[in-house]
Amino acid sequence: MVLAAIVIVGVLIGAARVTTWRTLQVDREAELLFRGKAYRNAIQAFYQSNGMFPRSLEDLLEDPRTPGKRYLRSLYADPLAKGDWTLVRASGGGISGVASSSRAEPLKRANFPREFEKFSGAKSYSEWIFEYVPPPFAKPKSGGPTLAPGAPTPAIPSSSAITSSVPKQ
Repeated sequence: MVLAAIVIVGVLIGAARVTTWRTLQVDREAELLFRGKAYRNAIQAFYQSNGMFPRSLEDLLEDPRTPGKRYLRSLYADPLAKGDWTLVRASGGGISGVASSSRAEPLKRANFPREFEKFSGAKSYSEWIFEYVPPPFAKPKSGGPTLAPGAPTPAIPSSSAITSSVPKQ
């Protein structure tokens, strides 16, 4: 009878261990999505302010061009690798994103938020790349500049409102 109780307790402990591990892993995945999104949003804000990507993650803590401006409160560690992120380099040499350095297989395979749908079917966490890609510039047509979709049409002054700074002779 005692032996049966010991076996049952052992099985329950094993099941609890697997359930606890799975719960912790799901929490780490959620934290990876949160931190990765924070980095991507910070890189986007930096790019939109400066017209270039940050040279280091520390630039997100204090903008070297604008003292006192911060894009992140602190540098977040990779929650799965428990260390440094893999940096995604932009063509100009700056940092356009981050990715986990963990090669472990993700538990989450589907039902990602819309912005992370590309993570579906990833074979490792290192394939979850949080990158900001600036929108391509619209090429102007031969008739003049191209406006962004939804941009208001600029007012064109009438010929009577145009004045010249050239003195009349």
